[in-house]
This record gives sequence, structure tokens and C-alpha cells, in this order.
Amino acid sequence: MSLGRTFKGAWEGLTLNKVRSFLTTLGVIIGVAAVIIMLAVSAGAEAEIADQINSLGANLVMVMPARSRGGFGPGSGPPPGLAYDDIGAISEEVTRINGVSAEQSTSQDLKAGNTTLEDISVVGTTAGFPDVRDYTVALGRFLTEEDNDRKNKVVALGSEIAAELFGDAASALGQKVKIGSTQFTVVGIMDEKGVVGTTDYDGRLYIPLTVYFKKFSNARFGGDSVRLIYVSAENRETMG
Repeated sequence: MSLGRTFKGAWEGLTLNKVRSFLTTLGVIIGVAAVIIMLAVSAGAEAEIADQINSLGANLVMVMPARSRGGFGPGSGPPPGLAYDDIGAISEEVTRINGVSAEQSTSQDLKAGNTTLEDISVVGTTAGFPDVRDYTVALGRFLTEEDNDRKNKVVALGSEIAAELFGDAASALGQKVKIGSTQFTVVGIMDEKGVVGTTDYDGRLYIPLTVYFKKFSNARFGGDSVRLIYVSAENRETMG
């Protein structure tokens, strides 16, 4: 049978069974559209998950203390944990990293002038925090190593906190705020970062980790112990 007669027979079949032809065509259209939509949704979800992971920090490695397999025997004591000095040791001894930091957090009331904000997340951290957590400063500066060494009572405010306390973020620099019962000087305003996972970065404030230990640390965790240290690797290959 010639190709022309084949097409002619097919066309006659379509025209003689219009309803069946329409339903078949409609089924094909719906099937193709469904596949395209599923692929688009999958790609969008994958991109959103990747963005969420990247927002945690570039090439982030989390360092935690080793667990004791044998438990706590008589005289054995708890397994060794991580201390503040370990942050500096990792920074000096480990190569091919962009930064090292740690954070301890609690909730305190925050007051500036006649404005009081309740149960604000107070984060004690170190100078490497912006690099490790991919977080930039909008105005002023972040905490420095000197701030931690000297236990300076300085604070960097999340953008939302700065707006609630002072309206104009620029006017917040140099102002005094009271965290709990301790007064701090505002040295920086962080850029907007939003919510990552369950953490609202814009609704937090950041103080030197050594000051956190002195003023807000829970005694049962030890004077300078940290539960987690963050390390930012140069690239994904380094992490392997």
C-alpha cells in the first residue's frame, strides 16, 4: 500500500469517528501536559531544596564531639566535648577552608529606649560566622576576633530587629541596647536573609561568644564548651 493511500485511510478513519478521535487527541494532550507539569514541579522543588541547603552556608561541615560507645562507667566521666579554643585550633591547623565558627543561643528580652522586644534569639558567635553561614553585613561591621578576646559588649542586629527598635537601620549604629540586664553597643546591621529552615535570621542578634559564655551560658554545658562547630570548606571536592 502506498504512503498516500495510508494517509487517506487514516484521515477517513478520523473523520468517520470524530468523537473517538477527539477523545484520543484529548487524552494525548492531557498526558503530555501532565508529564511536563510533573517535570516542572520536580525541577522547581529541587531548586528550592538546593537554595535552602546553600542558605545554610557554602560547603558547610558540622563538627560534633565523638560519642562514647561504652557509656559512662565508674570514674570514666563524660566523653570529651568541644571547647572555644577548638575553633581557633581548627582555623590554624586545617587547610583549604574559608572559615570556622560556632554559635550558642538563648532567648532574652531586648530593650532600646522605650521599646522592649520579648524573647529575642541571642546568638553568641565568632568573627567567622558571616563567611561560614553565607551572611553579609549591610551597615557597620560584624564581630571581630578582638571583640571575643576582650569580651567587648557589642552586638550586630538582624535587619528585622533593627527596624523594630530604631525604624531607620542606619540610625541604630552606635546606639545602646539592653539584652537581659546587660548593655551593649550596636556595631552592625546584618543584611536581610529571611527564614532558612526554622531559623529566622533577621529576627536574631549576634554578640561575642565569650560574652555569651559569661552572661548567658547555661552552667551545665561548662564555661566555654560548644555543642557544634561550623567549618566552611573551599569547595565540595574538599568536603569529600
